Amino acid sequence: MPRKATRPARKSAPASPAPAPAVRIRMYRPGLGDCWLLTFHNEGVERHVLIDCGVLVGTPNQKQQLTDIAQHIRKTTSDELAVLVATHEHWDHVAGFHFARDEFQHLKPEQVWVAWTEDPEQTIATEKKKQNAMMARAIGMAAEHLGASASSYDRECGAGIARITDFDGMLGAAKFSKQSDSAMQFVVDKRKPADPYLRPGQVLEQPDWLPGGVRVYVLAPPMDRGALRQDRTRVEEGFKTEKKGEDGAAFAWMSAVMGASSESMHEDLAIRLRPFDPALAWPQDDFQARSKWDVMKRYEEEPWRRIDQDWLHSAASLALQLDNSINNTSLVLAFELVASRQVLLFVGDSELESWKSWQSMEFQRDDGTRVTAEDLLSRTVFYKVGHHGSGNATLRAALAKMTSPALVAAVPTDTDFAKNKQGWQMPAEKLEPELHARARGRVIYADPGKACLRKGKPDGVSQSDWDAFVARVEEKDALYVDYCLG
Repeated sequence: MPRKATRPARKSAPASPAPAPAVRIRMYRPGLGDCWLLTFHNEGVERHVLIDCGVLVGTPNQKQQLTDIAQHIRKTTSDELAVLVATHEHWDHVAGFHFARDEFQHLKPEQVWVAWTEDPEQTIATEKKKQNAMMARAIGMAAEHLGASASSYDRECGAGIARITDFDGMLGAAKFSKQSDSAMQFVVDKRKPADPYLRPGQVLEQPDWLPGGVRVYVLAPPMDRGALRQDRTRVEEGFKTEKKGEDGAAFAWMSAVMGASSESMHEDLAIRLRPFDPALAWPQDDFQARSKWDVMKRYEEEPWRRIDQDWLHSAASLALQLDNSINNTSLVLAFELVASRQVLLFVGDSELESWKSWQSMEFQRDDGTRVTAEDLLSRTVFYKVGHHGSGNATLRAALAKMTSPALVAAVPTDTDFAKNKQGWQMPAEKLEPELHARARGRVIYADPGKACLRKGKPDGVSQSDWDAFVARVEEKDALYVDYCLG
């Protein structure tokens, strides 16, 4: 009987690789700082957008950490970027372009996006930079005087003021300000003549990043001197309780500091800003010569009576105003994935005044359609939490408009470092529960050495929805966390 033919066993086909996500949002974990790499997939072609690279001064091993991140970015992108974005010139956003410049110089961005505040032909921008430079110098002088005081309390206050502004010690206090400027300039120097300085109201069409394309809406920084400050908005409109000082008092204080110093860099401006006529001043030598009592002698010989440096403690308030002012020059970008209509919102360190400037904004697209900021907020599915979770960097009214059931919030912070080294609560105590409530527990943290998800499934969210969210979060490397869409 003929033997029945047998077929060879069929080999199982290799499993097809999982399709690439439409967008991968990579949050690097340098510490308390921002560094984001967005990767858009279009039929096997990747387009990369790098937004910022920095970490707060004082972070342990910051140079090596940022160099490792830069090397990882180069490997991931093969040095090819669709866009390089620098939101503003604070150290915790641009330090990588200083410490890892030898790595980043190899990047070949097709476009470089920076705000209109970097345009040397913009009068408002150049005036603001001069004012900020004057503030920084005055704060440095105050910190220097306090640091040289015989009072341990004064010296401690001086060190605290230096820490607020990322200054490096007392003498030469503006070191980090200059390094931040240099790092920002490194990015600006990569611009091509055709690259625009971004202004609020612009819509940038990127048709080849995704099937259907991507539109990028520029929401801020505002082109308004008042909105670049942070003294017109009630703190209750955010998630913080501290009060802010006024610019008039700040200018008078700066004038006094510069007038008391041998510095002549801003002598004319300091004289013009003096709150009182110089003729009203009573020189100390003259006072001592006229005095019929031993007031000056007792004052000088008994340290507990001395108040010479007390007025300099106002530098802390001015330092915070300077910090806020630069934060409000942050680029705010909304990336709209055209096919899905989903929006990714990146706000840099923008504070409340900047947020308020774009709440009623309308955009005119190339196809004639008008889009409102409120509409973009309602479709936001990914919110890069402002200023590492500070309470003055998320507007309550705007967060309330983020009504998408798919909303995810990501906080680029290092909670322990912020609290233990700086005395800051990040995320802010009042903000964190609101983020969790609005995003239904889908909050991702960058804290190095910790799980990026702090809590399990909240009540009111189905297990399947929670599992789907967790599946989109990839924490394969201590260097970064990925969140994938599509």
